Amino acid sequence: MPQLHGRRTARRRSDVAVPTARATPPRGCVRRGRPEHHRVVTCNTAPAMHLTIVGSGPPVVLTHGFADDSSTFDAQLAPLAGHRVCRWDLPGHGRSSVGSALATRASALEWLDVAIDAVGGTPVTLVGHSLGGYLSLCRAVLDPTGIAGLVLIATGPGFRDPTKRDAWNGYLESYADGHGIEPAVRGIAEQPDSLVLDGLAGITAPVLVVVGGRDGTYRAGSRIIAEAVPSGRLVVVEGAGHFPHRTHAAEVNRAIVEHLDLSGSP
Repeated sequence: MPQLHGRRTARRRSDVAVPTARATPPRGCVRRGRPEHHRVVTCNTAPAMHLTIVGSGPPVVLTHGFADDSSTFDAQLAPLAGHRVCRWDLPGHGRSSVGSALATRASALEWLDVAIDAVGGTPVTLVGHSLGGYLSLCRAVLDPTGIAGLVLIATGPGFRDPTKRDAWNGYLESYADGHGIEPAVRGIAEQPDSLVLDGLAGITAPVLVVVGGRDGTYRAGSRIIAEAVPSGRLVVVEGAGHFPHRTHAAEVNRAIVEHLDLSGSP
């Protein structure tokens, strides 16, 4: 089963206090905060979505994994100079609240669209770790237009076998119970179907798949993704576990920068 050991458990923060900013919000949303750096986006699907935008250039969106937050990508910001980079906290994670409705994969994808709008729209490169990579894959499968490229770190494609999906969802529930993750947040990591596996062949954008050599849970799934997409490349980071972008940042960053260069994103 996937290893979901982040540095922080998901939590709710409904008391985010930031000054009002004069910034043009994405569709149907109101932004508060310093427009050049930190923002809290408020809209129907995102009661308090925290995101950070830095730099200028082609847009890149960074999405973290379950029970983690956007600071997981601290080591990736400097190498992405020359890009406009948005990193955001998933519902109920970091400084994002979850609101009154249950968080689901669909609602998380709506938040991802808000992040894409906030960073400047499409074409955009989506970078995701673990659950963040899975959500990025879902976005590319559902709407491949406007995706300049994908970088998937320690990401699995889900399960086609209903029995394996049920086992995953059972493990997720147990993991969440043991780590104090609120029930309202857990739905974003559940596997309801085989959407990604069934749609990999339709992703036309170049895809970089990065996995740690010691990440036994995700090695096979990473290879499946890299081989199933029309333009995929697999990088195995020897000695790394589930968080190669943190433990082996230099090697992962080189692969990301090379991928952006090859995909035409300067």
